[in-house]
Amino acid sequence: MKTYLAPALCLALLPSLALAAQDFSGTWVRDNARSDPNNYPVYWLTRVTPGPGGFGNQETVVEVKQSAASLQVVNPTRPFRSYVLDGKPHETLTDTGLQKATITASAQDDGLSITTAQPYGGMPGNVSASFKESWSLSPDGKVLTVTLVRSSPAKQQVTRDVFNRR
Repeated sequence: MKTYLAPALCLALLPSLALAAQDFSGTWVRDNARSDPNNYPVYWLTRVTPGPGGFGNQETVVEVKQSAASLQVVNPTRPFRSYVLDGKPHETLTDTGLQKATITASAQDDGLSITTAQPYGGMPGNVSASFKESWSLSPDGKVLTVTLVRSSPAKQQVTRDVFNRR
């Protein structure tokens, strides 16, 4: 009985090993040719204005550090971001620092999901906007694709950023 139990247990656990959460840690370079034009709303206030296709010839390098419980993202076009990957809502200040946003982030078998709900319009009590980021890796782990869906009362916008591992 014991001789059959060990191989059966290994075979039963094999799919769970193959579906382990992906690790996004590393240095990533934005592929401007394969990405949508970047339109982060605060970018033009602090940086050069992006041209067609995103940032023209400017190279955007993003650093990602991931552990089992958290994800940190350093991107020169956005403020530092840190997420708790427990699937529970967490409050943080918005990029302006004036209001609070609720962020829910979780690592999943096929990638990473980050959902943000925050006030829209600048004044407390205004309507809210939501942002859903879906992160995925290519099978070889060399290409990171981040799809962002921005939803506000006025419209919904979908953008895609493609990064190559450095």
